[in-house]
Amino acid sequence: MRVIATGFNTGEAEGSVATFAERLEHLAQIGCTGAEVSATGMDLVVACRLIPHQVAAARAAMQRHPLAYSMHAPIAINLMDRAHADLHRRAAFVSMDLAAEIGAQVVVLHPGRCHPRDWLGGRDSLLSYERDELSRLADHAAAQGVTIAYENISPNDRVIAGEETSYSLDPAALARQIAAVAHPALIACLDISHAQQGAGLLGFDMLTACAALAPHVGHIHYSDSTGIPATIATKSQGERHFFGVGDMHAPPGMGAVDFAALAATLAPLMRDDTRIVIEVKRNFKAHAEAATLAAAQAFAARLNGDIQ
Repeated sequence: MRVIATGFNTGEAEGSVATFAERLEHLAQIGCTGAEVSATGMDLVVACRLIPHQVAAARAAMQRHPLAYSMHAPIAINLMDRAHADLHRRAAFVSMDLAAEIGAQVVVLHPGRCHPRDWLGGRDSLLSYERDELSRLADHAAAQGVTIAYENISPNDRVIAGEETSYSLDPAALARQIAAVAHPALIACLDISHAQQGAGLLGFDMLTACAALAPHVGHIHYSDSTGIPATIATKSQGERHFFGVGDMHAPPGMGAVDFAALAATLAPLMRDDTRIVIEVKRNFKAHAEAATLAAAQAFAARLNGDIQ
C-alpha cells in the first residue's frame, strides 16, 4: 500500500507532555491514523542530550494510541553549515536517538542551506559536503531503526531577503541529491505547499518537479498555497493569508495546488509505506480541521488507487 497513515502534526507543546497527550487523544478521536511529533517544545532534548524523564513521559503518551508516528527534527539543523558542523551533527544524531526512543519510525529533516554567494562560488563542494554528512547520519539512523525523510523547503523570509538559499527549493534538485547519497535509510518528504511556492519563485513546473522526486517520496506534508512569493511587506501571518502569499499552509482549495493532478502524478512512482501529515496553520485548523482531514484521506485514497 502506498499510503499507510494520514494525520496531523502535533505542534509544539510548550514543555507540557500533558498538552501533547491531549493532542494525541484528540487526533485519535477524530480519525487520524498517524501523527507527526515535533522534536522541540517538550524539553525532550536539551543541549543535544536526551532528558530521560521527559522522553519517557512522551513515549508513554504515544503508546496509548496505535498511530503511525513520525517526528520533525529541528528546522535549524543544517548539514551544509561547516562553521557549526559539530553542533549540527550532534543535533542531527540525537534527533535519530530521540525518534528511536519514542517510537517514531521516520524523522523529517530540512536539507542544507547557505548564503547565495557561497552557493554561487562553491555549490559542488557544498553538495559533496552535505552528502558526506548525510551518509554518516543515515548510517546512524539505520542503526536505530529510523528512516530520514529529507524535505523540500519553502522560500522563507531569509530566502526572499536574499540571505539564504537551498537547492531543495526545487524538488527535482532534491531528488538528485538523494539519489547521489543512495542510502536505504534516506527517503524524501514532499511538502506540497513548499513545492508550489518553489515553483512560484523559481519558475519550474510544479508537477514535473514532483514527478522527479516521486520515486523517493515516502512521506508527504499536505497543505495548499498559491505559490505567490511573500515579497510584499506584511505584519502578520494573517495578512499573508489575506493576500495569499508565502508559506500559507492552508487547507486544499484555498491555494492553487491541483491535488487530483498531483495524485495522478505521484501514484505510479512513489514508494510504499508512505505517511501523509497535514500541516495547516492554527487559524485554519480552528474551522477546517475535519474538512482538511477528509480531503487528505481522499488524497490518500487516490494515491492508493481506491478512488479515481
